[in-house]
Amino acid sequence: MAEVPQDTKFILFGFGPKMHARMAFVANFLGILSVIVGIVSAATKHPLGLGATSWFLLTIIFFLWSLSFWFSAYFGAKEGYSG
Repeated sequence: MAEVPQDTKFILFGFGPKMHARMAFVANFLGILSVIVGIVSAATKHPLGLGATSWFLLTIIFFLWSLSFWFSAYFGAKEGYSG
């Protein structure tokens, strides 16, 4: 596998792997919070800001967003980029 050129490493892994891992943790936490709010919204049949379906869709978006951060953290650490 070809190594990523040095001048493009900053564009790909600008914050560094540790910061990407922290952002992924925050996005995962927001996803868990939104699924809890979605469950409460569905159980009470009273929308809490958004409808229950919207909260579940927001959960999926947060988990996909955090997955991109996890991939950036993993590949940045694999490439040896320290930020």
